Amino acid sequence: MTQTPPPADPIAALRAEIDALDRALLDMLAARGGFAGQLAAAKGPGAALPIRPAREVAMLRALVAEAGPNLDAETILEVWRALIGANIRRQGAVEILVPVAQGATPDPIRTFDVVRRHFGAAAKISRGEDVRGALARALEAPNLVIAAPWPGATGAGAWWPILNESKFKTLALFAALPMRADGADPDLALVADKAPLEPAGEDFTFAIAYDPHHRAGRAMAEQGLSGREVNRARGETVLIRLDGFIAQDDPRVARLTLAGLDGFRIVGAFARI
Repeated sequence: MTQTPPPADPIAALRAEIDALDRALLDMLAARGGFAGQLAAAKGPGAALPIRPAREVAMLRALVAEAGPNLDAETILEVWRALIGANIRRQGAVEILVPVAQGATPDPIRTFDVVRRHFGAAAKISRGEDVRGALARALEAPNLVIAAPWPGATGAGAWWPILNESKFKTLALFAALPMRADGADPDLALVADKAPLEPAGEDFTFAIAYDPHHRAGRAMAEQGLSGREVNRARGETVLIRLDGFIAQDDPRVARLTLAGLDGFRIVGAFARI
């Protein structure tokens, strides 16, 4: 008499499928890491900061848009931020310095969490110094990134006027954290020396100008630019956030200077998901 085999365990079968996918993922991740190593070799020694926030935003937006119903946006961002962080480390040592901002009281636990989630668990993160001291260090260390408080504070916490000093004019704000927008201002601004400013789509641009007569709004409107004044220092130097990506060599920048915004200068750009 033939004995009927016991029914297959559906849970065991599903786990076997997951194990197979894990092995396939491992092979693909190894291949991805290999390409990151080749990229580092192609760039050669002395290459620029291996962080491209505009490319990262564009890539993550595409992945979120293409994902099916079984994968939520938060999971995509968590997984790919870890992969991006690993690839950055393969391309060069990057250190993130979180300064202590005078006059500002950001939650240090949240700040550290935002930075760690963005750069990955193995990222080298340190905390200390005031913002000026941190920015001065960035001028001497090409692979140092400053995670400064978002430039919206007034009074003693307003560090952004430092970017207008001649010593610091090679620094740029090149990303906002967290990278996923939630309707509020970001927590942190990433600043580095000679940081690449590139468009990702739906960008914002920061500019600084000398505007004692409050001509910024009218001058921008005349050039077809939309934006808003974010802050002022001593009533004369203004921080402006423009809608869209504006490069320093944009002809409208020169015309804004002629319209009375002396020293109008692009100091940063960012995009969010």
